[in-house]
Amino acid sequence: MSTARQEKAQQTKVRICAAARELFLTRGYAATTITEIAKHAGVAHQTVYFVFGSKSAVLAAILDIEIVGDAEPVPLLDRAPVRRVSAAKTPQRRLQRVVGIAAGITERLAPVYEIVRSGAADDDVRELLDRHERQRWQSLRAMVGEFEPDLRVDADEAADRLYALLGHDVYWLLVRRRGWPADRWLRYIGKEADNQLLGAR
Repeated sequence: MSTARQEKAQQTKVRICAAARELFLTRGYAATTITEIAKHAGVAHQTVYFVFGSKSAVLAAILDIEIVGDAEPVPLLDRAPVRRVSAAKTPQRRLQRVVGIAAGITERLAPVYEIVRSGAADDDVRELLDRHERQRWQSLRAMVGEFEPDLRVDADEAADRLYALLGHDVYWLLVRRRGWPADRWLRYIGKEADNQLLGAR
C-alpha cells in the first residue's frame, strides 16, 4: 500500500473512531449501531466493517487512542515519555514520571472507560475490559521494573500498588464523585506512591 493510501486509511480510521466516541458518550454503547457510526463519520457502513470488523473493535481502537493520546501506531512502552523514565536522575523523579504517565492515561480514559464498563454485559466488551486491565498492569510493571533496586517492595507489588492507586475507581470516586480537581488527585497519588514504594524500608 502506498504512503498516500496508508495516510488516507489512517485518517478514515481516526474519523470513524471520533464519530463512534461521540455517539458512545451521548447515546451509550449498546444503543449505538454501526450504521449510525458510519453516517456520523461520513463513510459507508461497509467501510466500518472493513476497517474494524465489529463495534467492539471500534471501541478497542478508541481505547488505544485514548491510552497514548493520538492515533499513531506506536506502542505505549516505545514512546518517548516512557523511555525518559530511566533517564531521570533520582528514584523519586523516575517514580513521578511513571505516575504522571499513568495518571494522564487514567484521566484521558475516564469518559470512555465508563462506556466500556456499561457495555460489559457484552462478551466482546467484557473481554476488551479484561485485556485492558491486564495491559495496564503489565505496562506499570514494565515501567517500575526500570528502577526495581530502588523500591522498598519488589516490582510486582509496586505494580500492584500503582495499579490500585491509579485505577479508574479511585479517580471516579475522588474526581467525579467528590469533586477533587485533577491536580489535587495527582498530588495525592504521587505522595501515596512515593510513601509506599520509596519510603523508609
